[in-house]
Amino acid sequence: MILDSDYLKHGAWVSFIALVFSMAIGLSAVPLFWPAYILVFLLKLSWFLYLIYFCERFTFYLWSVLASVLSFLIILAGSAAYASAADVWGPASAAAFTAGLLPMALVLLTYSLIANTKPSFHPFEYSVNKVRVVPKVSQAKSARYPGALLAGTSTLAASIFVHFFGIPAAGVVGAVVLTTCALVILYHLRHSVRALRTLSIKEKSSSVPYTFMEIDEIRQARNRWWVSRLARLVRSWRKSQDD
Repeated sequence: MILDSDYLKHGAWVSFIALVFSMAIGLSAVPLFWPAYILVFLLKLSWFLYLIYFCERFTFYLWSVLASVLSFLIILAGSAAYASAADVWGPASAAAFTAGLLPMALVLLTYSLIANTKPSFHPFEYSVNKVRVVPKVSQAKSARYPGALLAGTSTLAASIFVHFFGIPAAGVVGAVVLTTCALVILYHLRHSVRALRTLSIKEKSSSVPYTFMEIDEIRQARNRWWVSRLARLVRSWRKSQDD
């Protein structure tokens, strides 16, 4: 994985779309959902615009994208598990809420085990405070977003299963499949998770944050993107108004 401007832009947008889609599908039955959803949507949009157009912190960007992809799967898996359990024990039962939280608990437990395990491979290269992911093999563009592709495929498969077998059976299978996808992603990225945790700890004790090895190319690309140009125009206008 090369964190160039193309990956930084498209990887963040794919993660954002997956996250807001999962919230709309998985949590829409919650009372007063849509007013809260609009607020969360605007907050998430601001967050991802910052990631794409302004963020220069290597660790913050990767943690954000990883958390978004996993959240996409966890929200859908938890919603499917809750719906299936509620169909048996009732929507207000403790068993239904426990089932809904189980995918998140499994993913967090797996993350904790991975993050606290001694790494056997370090996937990052350093140059002073610049970091990049060590490229293992040359990748085609279609293979550069494995987490998002896996998430989208699993969602499509779950939708097909719902159509043919109904919601109760599909909820159980969907919860298992989506949770498994999240665990597979964590295992696939285990070296990066451990290295990111170590890097975050070092960053907290350092006065200089770690940035991207390709930061110069990223800055040049950002200067060409229309949101960056718009932000500069707004800053210039505000400065002229203050003067």
